[in-house]
Amino acid sequence: MQDEPSGAELLDVARQVLSREIAPTLTGRPRYLAAMVANAIGIVAREIEHGAAMRDALARAVSRIDPDATTADLAAAIRAGGHDADADLHAALVEATETAAAIWKPPPPGQ
Repeated sequence: MQDEPSGAELLDVARQVLSREIAPTLTGRPRYLAAMVANAIGIVAREIEHGAAMRDALARAVSRIDPDATTADLAAAIRAGGHDADADLHAALVEATETAAAIWKPPPPGQ
């Protein structure tokens, strides 16, 4: 059983308070710093929530070349061109990339 709210949800509330209530009362560098901290909090919250999915997709991609491979091995194999027609590898890389993008740079609210 997981306690409610989750850590990710608590971080999201903290980010919202910082962004909507505290930052607007600031000017100049303090406002910029508050926005930067709010952005970092959002990234961490999304990583807590979706990080396992990204790691799983990347692990699936790496395992396509060798179960004991590393991401560096995967990068070298891709550069060597030996997996250009591997649709499963492509799908796993797309999934990992889309999940990472959602964590690091989510779409604006309402999109």
